[in-house]
Amino acid sequence: MKNIIIILAASVLMGCEMNTVNSPCLIYGDTREIVDTVYLNSNDVHVDIVLPTGTDNYEEYTSFGWGAEYFFLNVPTWTEFKYLDFMHVIKNSEDVVIRETVYNNKQKNWIPVPVDQYQLNMLRQHISDSYEYTDEGYRIKVPDKKNNGKYYRATGKYTFFYTCNTWTNNMLKYSSLYARKQAYLAWEITDLYK
Repeated sequence: MKNIIIILAASVLMGCEMNTVNSPCLIYGDTREIVDTVYLNSNDVHVDIVLPTGTDNYEEYTSFGWGAEYFFLNVPTWTEFKYLDFMHVIKNSEDVVIRETVYNNKQKNWIPVPVDQYQLNMLRQHISDSYEYTDEGYRIKVPDKKNNGKYYRATGKYTFFYTCNTWTNNMLKYSSLYARKQAYLAWEITDLYK
């Protein structure tokens, strides 16, 4: 419990960060040339980034979520999450994956994030850089028959101080979008865009 309180306090105190490579603060007026909208998909515990992946004639969106393979494949809902699940993940911190879920239309609960071309390109690049690849350049698929989505090996380690939401926050930050200096919890990201 002490560790959870420390994380909450540190996260709140670290505040919000905006990389201003391309876009001034919304408070003073946003002068970006918006070319598209990406979305945040949150279940109040975990936040995915949703990118438009369709064409002019076909609406499609792909949700990308980074996290511990064990959580994605063995913990069906957060209500079934147990302390032993967390301990298993910490001991196997290098077993991380990216979950891709395809949607044929926008979902009502998604939070819109307007982007300019630079931000969209950077977001796509940083997500792509998060995958592990074979020597031939193919993403490494993780077999799964019981969950909705495709899973691929990812780079990084899941730790107490680098979680699924830290990855999402960093994807936004590295793409010059509004982000916290550090984020562990879903609301720390979603509240920036509500």
